[in-house]
Amino acid sequence: MMTKPARACDDCDEPGRVDAGEAYDRSLREGRDPVEGFWGIYVDWNPDPDSANSYRMAVVANTYGIYPEADYVGVATCSLPGCDRGEIKLLLKKTENENEFEGTLLTQKGGAKGKAFLVDADDGRPLSALDLRDLKYEGRQTAKWMLRIIGG
Repeated sequence: MMTKPARACDDCDEPGRVDAGEAYDRSLREGRDPVEGFWGIYVDWNPDPDSANSYRMAVVANTYGIYPEADYVGVATCSLPGCDRGEIKLLLKKTENENEFEGTLLTQKGGAKGKAFLVDADDGRPLSALDLRDLKYEGRQTAKWMLRIIGG
């Protein structure tokens, strides 16, 4: 597993990178935490209205030694404009509420920060959506939801 030295999430010039296949496998392991899993996300990276992308992310417990303030990280499992396979793109820190997290979505321009909430999906699947509407970059929302694809 490749890792870079630990650093603060405000230092986002070069993204942390890990093995995307290993992160995917970990996201589906038995006994994982409720927020862990394989997710789909729609984001506006730049932020630029014409640059929206939908891609896949494995959310796993952060044991990588990168972004030490994050309890969980989201690892891109595909390559699209704005992200590369293996990049850590999401940081989640636990709060007192087990379904609420301090979140940072790492974009090309910087970190979109705020609260992330693990909630039931519109189709009734329990804890199968991650509400990211509170994450903002320069006052602008860059993502709305992550929906669980596999793992719950």
